[in-house]
Amino acid sequence: MVAFRIIGFLAMFSPRADGLPIRLAPLEPTHGCYIGAYIERDPVARDRVQVFENLVGKKHATYFHYVGYGMPFPFAWVKQLRAMGRVPQIAWEPNDGLRGIADNAYLRGWAEAARHAEVPIFLRFASEMNGDWQAWSGHPKDYIEKWRLVSKIMHQFAPNVVMVWCPFSIPDSTIDAYYPGDEYVDWVGVNIYSVFRHDGKADRLAGEDPRDQLRPVYERYSPRKPIAVCEYAATHYCAATKQKITDFALDNMRRMYEALPAQFPKVHLIDWFSVDASADKLAFNDYALTSDDRVLALYRGLVARDYFLDQFPTAAAEPVPPPTPIKPTMPLAAATPSKTAVDKLGIVLLGAPPDAVRGKVQILVEVPEALSGAWVTVYVDMRVKGVSNMAPYSFPLDTDGLSPGEHKIRVEVADQSDVVRDAAEASFILQPSS
Repeated sequence: MVAFRIIGFLAMFSPRADGLPIRLAPLEPTHGCYIGAYIERDPVARDRVQVFENLVGKKHATYFHYVGYGMPFPFAWVKQLRAMGRVPQIAWEPNDGLRGIADNAYLRGWAEAARHAEVPIFLRFASEMNGDWQAWSGHPKDYIEKWRLVSKIMHQFAPNVVMVWCPFSIPDSTIDAYYPGDEYVDWVGVNIYSVFRHDGKADRLAGEDPRDQLRPVYERYSPRKPIAVCEYAATHYCAATKQKITDFALDNMRRMYEALPAQFPKVHLIDWFSVDASADKLAFNDYALTSDDRVLALYRGLVARDYFLDQFPTAAAEPVPPPTPIKPTMPLAAATPSKTAVDKLGIVLLGAPPDAVRGKVQILVEVPEALSGAWVTVYVDMRVKGVSNMAPYSFPLDTDGLSPGEHKIRVEVADQSDVVRDAAEASFILQPSS
């Protein structure tokens, strides 16, 4: 397994022309541009890194996945990239809007999981907020408040996480209103697409120069932050006009990649979005590198230059510091059953200490005799885990699919008329895997 330790998380400096040090942001190189890609939906690679890299002729430093806010931390994928020496980028999207983002067990547990992944992680939280197509758009004040909260939690519990703030290139006029502030942002990103027609409509001419789309964000933020083109692609098939437009793609690819060293030297990361969005019914363009031989050949040539970096600096692994103790927000479940009959509803966790849970456990519900025979329903994090009307009220729970942190158990006891007669709540702490 490849072990990462990125110098920049503590303090990384580079000499200036006058001999004084320049402080670099986490993962920021002194020179050059890392290359990355989204290949989960590539029609040939299908999320297989080695297949993709064999086709493009060069290793890529990073790959990204989309993860919905509320979903578990993607341990398996992150560990796979770590083993290959690649840095994961996670586009974390609050698809239900900003209201559900709070300082709670989910957010802190997700941060703990990210830290224990033992690899640097680019976290691109709630991107493309400046348009009107995202559930988190339209309320800059609320957006900034939530973004700052997530950034604070990550910096506190997961110092290996690099916070990337990433608008879309258009509309440019609303970008600045959503900026959370330098204290909360490690890198500034921007998503850019070279399309032949806008919104899949044949009468909506497009064809903007990608350099012009990059320049506003670059000029405003590059003096103080490294810049990432978090998503870029140029279409070689336009569904709106039903045209194969390979030459259009080639022209724009050259403009973008060839301009970076001279015109945009603070762009230190660029990711290609390799998806046939027209075939997948996601959008109206084919951006996949692997579905057009000329596009693939040009990409191979563009990124072959030494300027485009294929690996982040690594060093020997260092011991991971002990996790920050998690303080439960409610009483923990009991660790042992009562030896005598109970007079009130109780929750017991068997198979692991309630403050250090791992793997498979049992939830035992202790029901007073007056309620015996009633229907017992067990919820974990508001999701039903089991229903029974026969003692012993024991329910298996496999915690491998849960994020580290605090989790809530709720038990409800209902009579034959489905009227809840009693309820109880307790919590347990799921420890990260070492």
